[in-house]
Amino acid sequence: MGASLALSRGGAGRPLIALHGNFASRAWWCDLVQHPPGGHEVLAPDLPGFADSPVSCPPDIGAYADAVEALVQELGLDMPALLGHSLGGAVALELASRAPERYAALVLAGSCPLSGLKTPEENYPVLELMRHNPALVEASFSALFPSGRPANFAQLVVDAGRMQAEHYSGNPRALERWQVAHLPKLPTLVLGGGLDQLATPELVRVQARALNARCVIFEECGHGFPQEAPQRFREVLEDFLGTLPLKAEAAAQPNARLLS
Repeated sequence: MGASLALSRGGAGRPLIALHGNFASRAWWCDLVQHPPGGHEVLAPDLPGFADSPVSCPPDIGAYADAVEALVQELGLDMPALLGHSLGGAVALELASRAPERYAALVLAGSCPLSGLKTPEENYPVLELMRHNPALVEASFSALFPSGRPANFAQLVVDAGRMQAEHYSGNPRALERWQVAHLPKLPTLVLGGGLDQLATPELVRVQARALNARCVIFEECGHGFPQEAPQRFREVLEDFLGTLPLKAEAAAQPNARLLS
């Protein structure tokens, strides 16, 4: 499954897998791929059924994690760090909770809460309308970037419309039924946007406390803060990645604790 995922990569060094969110694609990580953190190679796939990756599974967080696991094995990646934005944060959490010893670190950016996320029922008709209304997608996306649209905003809108039809309602349902089984105990950084109306600063701080992780809020940004403030995002990421222990040291750490 992993071998069929479309992939962008850039840089050299320790692997960093960057996972996009819903209504998204690897284009959300364009700047990070072009300007990766020092000493790291960024690998950004399209998850199954998004943009250039074919449908290989139903909309499901565990199935998306399976696809990324297969990609890691196919590429022979050794102890990659995981970076997940929004829905991609749930996928990263799922991977880390399954086998924390396989990953160097976890970075959650505007991520889904640890216990999943329920979308109000009245929102589902709007989600279905977005399948056939690019103007509605564009308006919705504009709200994600209150400090200014990224340079590739038009591409992000186009890629959102390339998502498979069953994903429009299927992904919110997937987030509703998902929750992380174990809290992975590995180096973790939690990031959020001060103006984010989806993963609010309050939710992000709760997540950071549960994971015993450092929390950084990009105060003037929204849900799209990695794209609104790419240089600062990269600097914060680079500072964190620079603190990671070597593989032998990481292997000596306890793995996980149950989510209560």
